[in-house]
Amino acid sequence: MIMTQAGGLKSKKIIHIVGQTDPVQIRECVTAVLQMCSKNNLTSVSFPALGTGQGGVNPAQVADAMVGAVVDAGGMKSSSSLQVVRIVIFQAHMLNEFYNSMIKMEPTPIQPQPTFWARSSKFFTSFLRKNGDKVHRQKPKVPVRKAKKMDPALFHVCGDSCDTVEVTKKWIEDLIVKEQHFMTITDDAILQFSSEEHQKIEELERNLQVKVTLDIKDPEGSLTVEGISSDVLKAISHIQDLLKRIRTETNQKRDASLLSNLVEWQYQLGSQYVPFDSLANLQLEQAAESSQRDIKVTTNGQDFKVTLPDGPAVDKTGNKFEIRRINKLEATGQDSIPQHWSAMPAKTLCATVSLQTGTAEYNEVLGLFKATCRNNVLKIERVQNLCLWKNFQILKENFNNKNGHTNNERRLFHGTSQATIEHINNHGFNRSYAGKNAAAFGNGTYFAVAASYSASSTYSVPDAQGHKHVYLCRVLTGDFTNGRQGLLVPPQKNHRTQLYDSVTDNINNPSMFVIFNDIQAYPEYLITFH
Repeated sequence: MIMTQAGGLKSKKIIHIVGQTDPVQIRECVTAVLQMCSKNNLTSVSFPALGTGQGGVNPAQVADAMVGAVVDAGGMKSSSSLQVVRIVIFQAHMLNEFYNSMIKMEPTPIQPQPTFWARSSKFFTSFLRKNGDKVHRQKPKVPVRKAKKMDPALFHVCGDSCDTVEVTKKWIEDLIVKEQHFMTITDDAILQFSSEEHQKIEELERNLQVKVTLDIKDPEGSLTVEGISSDVLKAISHIQDLLKRIRTETNQKRDASLLSNLVEWQYQLGSQYVPFDSLANLQLEQAAESSQRDIKVTTNGQDFKVTLPDGPAVDKTGNKFEIRRINKLEATGQDSIPQHWSAMPAKTLCATVSLQTGTAEYNEVLGLFKATCRNNVLKIERVQNLCLWKNFQILKENFNNKNGHTNNERRLFHGTSQATIEHINNHGFNRSYAGKNAAAFGNGTYFAVAASYSASSTYSVPDAQGHKHVYLCRVLTGDFTNGRQGLLVPPQKNHRTQLYDSVTDNINNPSMFVIFNDIQAYPEYLITFH
């Protein structure tokens, strides 16, 4: 076993080991690597699933060996510099083997002292998928962190009579009840807590003397803070900041992914142009739209100061690079918007336009809604989102080509609440909210054939005025099959590498469709009714 520099990889070191096929030797190998990391004051390490490739070792045996080594290391040396251990899983079917191994090694806590597992779990934090992406932020089946156990305060009350002792005892109890407080937050962003957020929650518990309990069994995660009123309010404020940051990062990554299909900023490296990564690409495009002259971005681990719109990009050492902006839609002829859209102010990417009653467009939407729903329509708004529309059109062309037909698009309904309208208008649908209302046919976004279904108060939640909201959407259902509970992606088609495009409740007479790709639906019209 030797340790070398990382070369071009985004890590400090690389540890080279001899491949093993014996689970005992795999366990010893992992232990040796952890010891080497600790000796060199490294704080994190990532392993592949050793021996499960060409070695052909049973994944369950490998999981027991590797997880066991991590647990042993965490229990024996609490002073180790190592904080995070990741195991990179390339094959999705192996996730359950490693998860089951972790659960199997977690003992039932019967003593007040931290168990080996409790100590080791602080740095054995996550499984990763191919390319280092985290596993989908699903609801864990067990709590990610253990609830804090607070030592009780003991009062010894002495008095000249039982009555005075009881009065004093009652006064203390009333004071405790008066000062004690708890608050609960329910938010989807709680389901996206990483090890970093869990560590910050633990810091809040220590610093503010509060108890924080997580409940991630429901579609929306919830979090309860208990303690002295003033401390609870401080903790809630910090937690709200965490949730706001998570939502901002999630939306930013989503916007960056959508924009990368439309625009690509590049810098010249040698004789070739290299694309900025998706986040830097978004930052450059936003800066250019706001006529910002200079911006600092980081791409592929390298910092640049970029002068817009024509460059150059300058790195830390003063090297200059030419830049350019590529409009990906110009080459495909899709750089256009629907002719019936209203004009939008320059650099505006999203707008809602109220339709005039009696127009052909209004009557068309009203007719589709009234075909199954008799509710009184208050207004109909057209959603004009350039980024979402162009991404939808790109995917539609892809469906037409791969499926060999053009019967890929349907107009379907989606009920929602007032609170989610702004998010849907600006960012589209989000399948991570799957299960919020129903998930009987898969963990995706649901659309109904009949407006009456979406108009139900279960899906179209009335606001304070009793108004309800349903979207008429363009949805790429493509080739579909029957869905089932628990699906994360559509089932495979006849060829192993091909998946169906969507699933439904009944392939012969569908009443609903479920999609698993956020840009597969465009929220074309918002119908407000009561």
